[in-house]
Amino acid sequence: MKTFYDLPIQRKMLLMTMLICGTVLCVAIAALFTFQVLNFRANFQRDTATLAAIIAKNSTAIVTFGDTNSAGEMVQSLKAKPTVAFACLVTGTNVLAQYGELSEAPALAQFPRAGEFLYFNGHLLYTQPVESDNKEVGTLYLQSDYQATLRALLGLYALVILGVMLVSALLAVLLSSRLQRVITAPVLQLAETARVVGEKKDYSVRAPVNGRRDELGRLTESFNEMLGRIQSQDVALNLSQQKMEAMIHSLDGIVWECAADSFQFTFVSRQSERLLGYTAEEWLANPNFWAEKLHPEDAAKAIQTCHEMVARRKPYSYDYRMVAADGRTVWIRESGVVLIEHGDAAAVRGIFQDISEQRESAVKLERLNHKLVETSRQAGMAEVATGVLHNVGNVLNSVSVSATLVGDRLRQSKVPNLCRAANLLREQNSQLAAFLTNDPKGKLLPEYFAVVAAQLADEQAKLIAEMNSVGQHIEHIKEIVAMQQSYAKVSGAFENLSPVELVEDALRMNAAAFERHRVQVVRELDQPVPLVCVDRHKVLQILINIIRNAKYAMDAQQPEHKQLVVRVELATSGRVKLSIRDNGIGIAPDHLVKIFNHGFTTKKDGHGFGLHSGANAAKEMGGSLVAESNGLGQGASFMLELPVAGANNKEPGAAA
Repeated sequence: MKTFYDLPIQRKMLLMTMLICGTVLCVAIAALFTFQVLNFRANFQRDTATLAAIIAKNSTAIVTFGDTNSAGEMVQSLKAKPTVAFACLVTGTNVLAQYGELSEAPALAQFPRAGEFLYFNGHLLYTQPVESDNKEVGTLYLQSDYQATLRALLGLYALVILGVMLVSALLAVLLSSRLQRVITAPVLQLAETARVVGEKKDYSVRAPVNGRRDELGRLTESFNEMLGRIQSQDVALNLSQQKMEAMIHSLDGIVWECAADSFQFTFVSRQSERLLGYTAEEWLANPNFWAEKLHPEDAAKAIQTCHEMVARRKPYSYDYRMVAADGRTVWIRESGVVLIEHGDAAAVRGIFQDISEQRESAVKLERLNHKLVETSRQAGMAEVATGVLHNVGNVLNSVSVSATLVGDRLRQSKVPNLCRAANLLREQNSQLAAFLTNDPKGKLLPEYFAVVAAQLADEQAKLIAEMNSVGQHIEHIKEIVAMQQSYAKVSGAFENLSPVELVEDALRMNAAAFERHRVQVVRELDQPVPLVCVDRHKVLQILINIIRNAKYAMDAQQPEHKQLVVRVELATSGRVKLSIRDNGIGIAPDHLVKIFNHGFTTKKDGHGFGLHSGANAAKEMGGSLVAESNGLGQGASFMLELPVAGANNKEPGAAA
């Protein structure tokens, strides 16, 4: 069944005219009908009251003398009034005469007071006093059949309304069918011309103007003028299409299009031969070409992921491996968009990029991380492993930042925009010349493709530079591992060490992080302090963890100048105090009392054992670790107190 929007324009206009006329007519009839009903009700009450007054006035003498015969004749005279269903003339408690029955009415005692009306079960009840010399000598009760009278009147009204609406509808149809031809005829002629042009691609067809000078005439002239321009630009279309294809084939990636249900490719750019060694003809000839060239270990997952992306109908990007023509394994990043037509996924368009070099760099980094873990395992101490991970964490953050930057640049790549540009061209395939020469967007496309090509080349150079930076960070990690291994060799042994040198070693291990996060380190290490008897490895673990927390606290607060103040001074009771103060986010008062509890952390990715293990290590060495803060936004200070050498030191390995 056709909807209103699918009906011909003539029928739409007729229905709209009928709807407007019918609505106006219904409103007018409803208003008139309501007025007549209200007027009838008022007239019916007035007639009943008048009749009651006349009967009561003529019954004054009858009631006064109690003449029952005359009273009977009086009430029987009401038979001439069809609307009166019951009448009763009463004096005192005696009924002088009665007409009709009170089968559906209440008792006489329940009639309304004199002069008032009461509607009950479709009847109108009225009470009229009979007076003589301004004294009430009797009462007349009347019951009129209001519902029957109203029903008869409504039937008459219905016939009249039906007749009026039929005549109005016929007149509206007749007038509308004649007048709408003035508008619909030229519109239908224009639609027929457009249909012929669309089906036959014959731009020489013209729509008849018929001398009209109104809006429809100007529209027809503009349509014919547009057909003339399209016809003149048909030759330029092929040339522009060839240029566009040349730009697509020159991109550093394989531009493609495939069916959304079968993944059979309908277009593949010539870059497929350079990147994978397969010609575009090979892709298009085999419906299962892409699935057959997937790496065996990635095939099932890649096909499943592709189905899921099409079902989601959103732009996507994911990685997998393909086997090149020469047997090489090539890492591919597929980025695409799903084209929707009539609510269904019609096709998928996107680009394949070779990311093999990036994946190799990631594998190298993973191997390095594995080597670090293996080094910690061979050391045979969980504390050494934790120390290594903490110390290299800052440099690994630099590696992570570089990798994230590479990922962000890839995600911000202009490739999806390029896919949308290619999609725009395919949508305008039937009138590409007009689109490229007249449409504002089409005029910008050639220059846009040139700009995108330059941006992709610049992007490649920046990614190569960033990967070189990753290599430098990896070398730095190796140096930190070597330094940590040297400390691990003497882990567990108490030594007399300079607290200033311990602080400098901890700062040196975090130098790269300070530079990257733009943290200004203020050293207050000028005061002469004695040596301390401590476990070098444990002290460095405590200091590096505190410094690392301070750096993240300043990142969260984002002060104008990030400043870390490190101070070494002599404390009371034979101890040296190492203070580390930052101007970061600070510590809430309720957190300050439990910050050293095991498992407590305020960071999303925190584990809650860094400060807890640090406090325990300080206690094991005969010292202490405390924290101070004036509240959120006020920064924080951590004070590590260590015993002076020779001042009642604990034996190495003593438990707290």
